[in-house]
Amino acid sequence: MTPTDDKKIADDKLLAEEKEKVRAFARAYAAREGFDINPDEKIVDMVIGGLARNKIKHGARYCPCRIISGDREQDKFKICPCKWHKDEIEKDGHCHCVLFFKRNQD
Repeated sequence: MTPTDDKKIADDKLLAEEKEKVRAFARAYAAREGFDINPDEKIVDMVIGGLARNKIKHGARYCPCRIISGDREQDKFKICPCKWHKDEIEKDGHCHCVLFFKRNQD
């Protein structure tokens, strides 16, 4: 095994660990706020992966569906859950990233 292989394994492990942390956060947040998580696991995995990569790369769970400017003051509103998610869920039934959904009242 080469040093590159070792780094790849370490990077994969770090990403997997961060994804689990973000997934746990999203579930807890949704439960606390009365939202549902998107039932489509493929979409959830993509969004969770983007949030985890942003946490590793940029130090925060920046929404993967929004452009980060690099200005921490401006970008703080894009940290999941973003500033706009509750309005989006109320208006559209889900947030922009389609991670959080309005709870089904059936």
